[in-house]
Amino acid sequence: MLQWVEQCVIGLSLCPFASAPYRSGRVRVVICDSDCVEGYLATIKTELEALKGNPDTIETTLIASITALPDFLDFNDFLADVEALLPQENLESQFQLASFHPQYQFAGTDKDDAGNYTNRAPYPVIQWLRADTVAKAVETTDTLAIPEKNINRLETLERMELRMLFPWVG
Repeated sequence: MLQWVEQCVIGLSLCPFASAPYRSGRVRVVICDSDCVEGYLATIKTELEALKGNPDTIETTLIASITALPDFLDFNDFLADVEALLPQENLESQFQLASFHPQYQFAGTDKDDAGNYTNRAPYPVIQWLRADTVAKAVETTDTLAIPEKNINRLETLERMELRMLFPWVG
């Protein structure tokens, strides 16, 4: 998991905002070993509470599931349950959700499109982000250009380079 964060997310600069909090130890990475969806959702909820309670020490949290939700379509359906946590806890103005999966595929793309690799991780991953941090990023950076920049970057990689950086992708 950390190898993906360091080599892909930070190394390829897929998220230009990840390096500073990661290097300062403010990125929390949690591995959920529950093999059921309910256990994964419980861990995600617990980590949302931890993020809420530690604004000075945790900037963002990545929660990976080792065994639950190996199928991307099941994971995609599961996201509705995760998103529902924010209004249930009255936190929709404080946090945002990002998601990653080994089989991630954007609608309307072929499974091998380079753009899909921007959201491919070794395991299903839910990321909680602080909404105020995202708002600051939007104010200071052309965040709308990031996806295109990422796709262009990934398209410059040879197939062998992609396989080395993303070995879990078939």
